[in-house]
Amino acid sequence: MRLLFCSAQLPGHLDWGGYLLTAVELAQRGHTVLWASGAAVGKRVTAAGLTFQPLEETGWRWPPPTPLPAPAVVDENWQQQRALRALDQWLEVQRVTAAVTELAPLAAEFKPDIIVTEPFIAAAPFVAEKRGVPLVVAGWPAWKREARVKAALAEQARRRIEELAAKLGLQGQYWTAAGPPSILSPQLHVTYWSDTWYTGQPLLPQSRHFGGRASPAVSADRGLPPADQLPWVLITLGTSFNEDPHFFLAAAHAAARLGCLPILALGRPSWPEDAGWLRRLPPGTAVRCLIAFNAVMPYLSAAIHHGGAGTTHALVTHATPQIVVPHAGEQAYQATSVMQSGVGLYMPAKQVTIDSLATALASLLPDRSSFRSQARTLQSEFAALGGPPAAADAIERIIL
Repeated sequence: MRLLFCSAQLPGHLDWGGYLLTAVELAQRGHTVLWASGAAVGKRVTAAGLTFQPLEETGWRWPPPTPLPAPAVVDENWQQQRALRALDQWLEVQRVTAAVTELAPLAAEFKPDIIVTEPFIAAAPFVAEKRGVPLVVAGWPAWKREARVKAALAEQARRRIEELAAKLGLQGQYWTAAGPPSILSPQLHVTYWSDTWYTGQPLLPQSRHFGGRASPAVSADRGLPPADQLPWVLITLGTSFNEDPHFFLAAAHAAARLGCLPILALGRPSWPEDAGWLRRLPPGTAVRCLIAFNAVMPYLSAAIHHGGAGTTHALVTHATPQIVVPHAGEQAYQATSVMQSGVGLYMPAKQVTIDSLATALASLLPDRSSFRSQARTLQSEFAALGGPPAAADAIERIIL
């Protein structure tokens, strides 16, 4: 079987809790796998043992549009403009058209039996329709509806999808604009979460949950004090939206106030303009540009982070209680599920202070806290679902 995988050109878009690992699993079973994305993630893909095809245009806008300055009073009009900015990042007609123009010849040459995409590569469903092959969406389920999406936003998305389909001479059969503008596969939506994670959310039957297991632990980071002497608290904003000194400082001081070791993962190289606020961190704070999850995650007592899918998923599989402070994109979805599943807390960025984070963190740290107990329960639920190998089984069954 031949499989074409597509993603945006950011490291986090390779993950989704197990997306890249699913491709690796299929390749190890003898299938021919090609991963297409921007050159920025090429080394990560080839390091995983996959064949990589760089794309000049993926359809995903990066850097993103300039954030709108928040008004004194956040009203519905501002929220609508902000949502449209997010739509511009992945469903801008000219950019997606260029991505299809580049991806379609690649698919014609490669001749995939299945195209697999993460939720934000808008070119992939059009190319799958053009080729007449099944489409699998990995990372998000298929929703019946989404009440939080404003009608005007859904209408704007519908118009864009129709415009793209008309330009490309296609029907747009792998799309829905009934609620959230999203890619809709009738065959399979793979998530690396669970029923508990999506409690109360109306999902379509092609949504399948595969959970996941923690990566094998390695020796703890030797540059850090032993975790049994000083509880470790991971603080990160991931690798994309990681320019909020206020968050880093408040989280580090909150952890230090409670006698923990703040481990601050910048997710990027340190810049000269970081020097001022880095000097204001608590003494002893461990600062890393990048961090090896399997050298830190197994030893954590808690985490304070942005709610990126990969980070959130890794913490669940390690049964680590977490505080999520969303900064962009789909991170609010993760934050909501963290709270609803009982494995942590959701704190809007505007509420972040040292005091608020210290109070929240104090409720997560005790060994017998309800958050820690529920984190272990959810960890077991995820593990029982089989992770990437089970997801690979489901993808194989579409054709084999």
